[in-house]
Amino acid sequence: MISRRHLLYGGLGIIGLTALRLGLTRPEDAIEIVLRKRLDYLVLEPAGVAAFATDFAAAGVMARGKLRLIAAMAPLYGWLPADETTPNAVRHGEERIVSAYLLSSDFFSSGADTQRPVNYRGLFNPWKSRDACNNTFARREAEAI
Repeated sequence: MISRRHLLYGGLGIIGLTALRLGLTRPEDAIEIVLRKRLDYLVLEPAGVAAFATDFAAAGVMARGKLRLIAAMAPLYGWLPADETTPNAVRHGEERIVSAYLLSSDFFSSGADTQRPVNYRGLFNPWKSRDACNNTFARREAEAI
């Protein structure tokens, strides 16, 4: 028979293990998990994904606690569908990460080719853009002809 003491010890053990897992995760892990889940149709450069995750986490664009929670719940997070049934807060966070990665890569400048590997070029800053017009989607005159 299970006593109250056993239930208490079991509950404290589960809380302790969850806290330990949460404490051992890094925000960079969550960013990489989101990119691999949402951009599974693209060929992503592994070193570029790791570099983006480090830069994005260091920029402080998203709360580190939320990112660590996603990393801690990675097995369950993988089961969430990437459609409208996903909660809005989770979907919004995923879209922020994915948009920042695609803008920081050569994906759009290479014609949005899904067969070509996507390479990370540096964290995108709209005020210090690499493109002449500060517009990632702008085509250069040589490409327009």
